Amino acid sequence: MEIDYSVIIRTTGKAGQKYEKLLSSISNLIPKPKEVIVVLPDGFDLPKEQLGNETFLFCKKGMVIQRLFGIQNCKTDYALVTDDDIAFQSDFVQKLYDAVKDGEYGISAGPLPEFFPEKGKAAFASAIVGSAISGGMHFYNKVLRTTGYQYKRDIDFTKHEFLQTQSAPWTCFFIDVNAFNKIHFEDELWLDSHGYATHDDTTMFYKAWLYGCKSAIVTDARYEHLDAGTSKIKNQKNMIYSNGFNTYVFWYKFIYSQQSNLFFRGWSRICIWYRTTMEKMYLFLKTKAGKMSKEDASGYKRGIESARHGTF
Repeated sequence: MEIDYSVIIRTTGKAGQKYEKLLSSISNLIPKPKEVIVVLPDGFDLPKEQLGNETFLFCKKGMVIQRLFGIQNCKTDYALVTDDDIAFQSDFVQKLYDAVKDGEYGISAGPLPEFFPEKGKAAFASAIVGSAISGGMHFYNKVLRTTGYQYKRDIDFTKHEFLQTQSAPWTCFFIDVNAFNKIHFEDELWLDSHGYATHDDTTMFYKAWLYGCKSAIVTDARYEHLDAGTSKIKNQKNMIYSNGFNTYVFWYKFIYSQQSNLFFRGWSRICIWYRTTMEKMYLFLKTKAGKMSKEDASGYKRGIESARHGTF
């Protein structure tokens, strides 16, 4: 099988052994990629672990801008875009390509059910605050007016099937480059503006869906997320502020502003009010338990207010 595709890696060059596993996975891919592009932030050192034939590019640091820079510089029809802490089997690209080759879908990805809330208390709490709700449906994920999502947990990973989705983790995804370029994701660099790109994955997949570029989860295209990412604890202050800012911007641009019906606009306002109120309550309880400072917790409200009065 011949597939005209690139592999694009977003990294800071510090994933170590986990990055080695990704490079090993890329080396074993069938068919081989036409090029491997590694995108690093300006001023960062090249990773010690290398394939030997990759191209290194540098740009401003950011989860969104580094991915975009790699896509903008690839020379192939398709691209596998991945973080630096992923491992997969040799037929991984074949399975993902199968979903996009006929043009029905412009983006495909493998399932990552460990990103869903664990059954029990975590799933119940996520449903109460409106961030994630389990439900039987044909979609893998469906975006809610709260900016959360409804998810399908009951999936047969042994079958080669395509589940349409409006959101997914974008740790690793496969694109038709031409179809992706038509969604103009370069207009969403606000996601990187505060150091932690909350809602980046939902924004990409959902904007693509709004633009008619459908996304599919390929049920048997399993991969391993080794999680070499930046510690959320170290970035807690930025993460909380960004969560408030990005939540409001995503809701305003891609949920509220998409509604022309006054009733649905009103209902969308109620949904985001509920979601943000529950999040503030959750953060308040964390401060009372001594698990977070009041200053950090207040970042969520400040992020929302900044988004309401800012430009993006």
